[in-house]
Amino acid sequence: MSSQTLETKTFTPVKNTILAVRRTRRAYLGLHVAAFEQAQLGFSKARELTDGLFEELVSKGEVLEAKAGVSFKSTQVKMIEGYNETAETVRDILPSSGNRVEELEAEVASLTAKLKSLDKPAAKKKAVQKKTVKKATSQTAVKKAAPIKAEAETALADKYVSYVEDVRGYDKEADAAIIKKIVDHCGIALQSRDGLFVACSDETERHTVRDSWLIKKLGVTGETPALDAKVMAVCETMQKDRMKSRVTFYYLLAKNEGKLASL
Repeated sequence: MSSQTLETKTFTPVKNTILAVRRTRRAYLGLHVAAFEQAQLGFSKARELTDGLFEELVSKGEVLEAKAGVSFKSTQVKMIEGYNETAETVRDILPSSGNRVEELEAEVASLTAKLKSLDKPAAKKKAVQKKTVKKATSQTAVKKAAPIKAEAETALADKYVSYVEDVRGYDKEADAAIIKKIVDHCGIALQSRDGLFVACSDETERHTVRDSWLIKKLGVTGETPALDAKVMAVCETMQKDRMKSRVTFYYLLAKNEGKLASL
């Protein structure tokens, strides 16, 4: 078989397929055209049928609107007339608002005056009662303060009694006021055992007495051995007391140096 015959046989089916596709596409397009033309025809016919109907409906609507407007206006007029009649009736029944306001103001003024007249005696009575209570409270406070003050003075006196008695064991003519000054100088140190007594056997304690009381407080000057001897002299004076009272010790040092008056 020749090559030309083979080509002819191969091309024929392909050509037929292409033609069939083209025809199908043209038929599809023709279908759309026919549908469009049919739709156009239907629209035209519908328009012809409804044009007259629309105008007729508009005309009927205008007539109905006119009738409704007349009815509404008539109803509105009747409502206004009824409202006016009701308002006049209410005004005739109710009293004048201006007169009522004046009456209420007069009543308020009258009540205010009565309240003021009642409040003055009550306020005066309350002031008198308050003054009486204040005076009684003041008197009560004075009465309470008097025993407290007496107790405080007694307690204060008791605080110094033991010191005065101890000092007068060495100086019967000792002035209680001077002893009180020494006690106040020592202050809270007397609340501890070490502060309350002087330990002559302790050299550090003797040096403390020498520096803080003899030199600093009394203002005694001199060589250290001489000052130490002054402290030891008081230790010998109080040798009978195993526990030597610091207040008495300081008193005797000041007396020996003639410094009692300067305390």
